[in-house]
Amino acid sequence: MRAFFIASLILLAACGAPSTAPASERAAEQAAAAQLEVRDAWAAPTPSGVEVAAGYLTIVNATANADRLVAISTPRAARAEAHEMSMDGGVMRMRAVEGGLAVPAGETVTLAPGGLHLMFFEVTQPFTDGESIPVTLRFERAGEIAVSMPVRRAAASTAEHTGH
Repeated sequence: MRAFFIASLILLAACGAPSTAPASERAAEQAAAAQLEVRDAWAAPTPSGVEVAAGYLTIVNATANADRLVAISTPRAARAEAHEMSMDGGVMRMRAVEGGLAVPAGETVTLAPGGLHLMFFEVTQPFTDGESIPVTLRFERAGEIAVSMPVRRAAASTAEHTGH
């Protein structure tokens, strides 16, 4: 009988404390977290003295619900934004994406050199090859997703964007 009691206590401890959230809330939270997948994240190295840096990644939304990237943060910069590049009379212009970056349902959004990208401002210390930058992406529906962005140079076939 004593062995049964001890085994029961061990089983209860292994299961952890019961959740206080209703099952529907837990399911909704799990579904939102599974909504988006962030792939191929990386940041470009920055020269000493440069206080801006760029980051790139791919966001895959395999669900029927659109989402929106509404905030970006990292302890390595005072602020961060999603930026877009466009041509204006033969001049390349870069500006923040107003209202957040849309991630349509069932779509993939790629942030890459020469197009959409993340900009980090007032970088506290240069991003150096081989290190990883912790970044938090906050989405309207999916909430926060933590990403580690290895610092590396762009592939030879891609133009590198180091800031503006």
